[in-house]
Amino acid sequence: MIDLDRVQQIIEKEISPDFKISRYFDTEDMVIYFWKHKEYDPDDERGRIIGSGPVVYDKRTKEYRVMGSREWFSEEICKLFETEEEKERMHELDYLMSLFENGEENPDYTHSLIEKIKARILRRQYVNSEDVDFLSILTGARRIDKEFNLIGKPQWKFEEHIVVVSDNPVAQEKLMKIWKEIDFEYKLLSENELLLFRKKSIS
Repeated sequence: MIDLDRVQQIIEKEISPDFKISRYFDTEDMVIYFWKHKEYDPDDERGRIIGSGPVVYDKRTKEYRVMGSREWFSEEICKLFETEEEKERMHELDYLMSLFENGEENPDYTHSLIEKIKARILRRQYVNSEDVDFLSILTGARRIDKEFNLIGKPQWKFEEHIVVVSDNPVAQEKLMKIWKEIDFEYKLLSENELLLFRKKSIS
């Protein structure tokens, strides 16, 4: 059963009026309706809600419900995401984890991942926490055996700023270079604290 109007009403009532249907899959046992923020891109953390999965229509019981986030990681549903794009993302994550654990670096691949992340930031005009985390790994600021942290400070709103705490000056320089290239502001707060703006300042 495909009742998009009813599903949209459920999304707005049980999840948030800021979200809408993004796509749906008609499987043997259920229809699965995924949702996204009306304003932000799917990969923008400002448009994410933790804890709510997709809306599903159960063909057996003829009922609609919102799945919990853990419940929907079934084999059947996971197969819906076996796209080339998702496989490429898993490869990227494997490489990042290898670097984090002091594995061998492939400079060309590192450069290509940095360029991808920069392009995503520029498309959405916003820096996700994950972007900073990944760029910190790619620049060498974050390793399993290094002191590293991402923090907020009371005088800087976390939604707009993030502080990278690292004692690696070379990595700090690389991060500052990336922020220059995307034309976002940054500020060195201390010897080991680098403030990164998550939004482009409008002057």
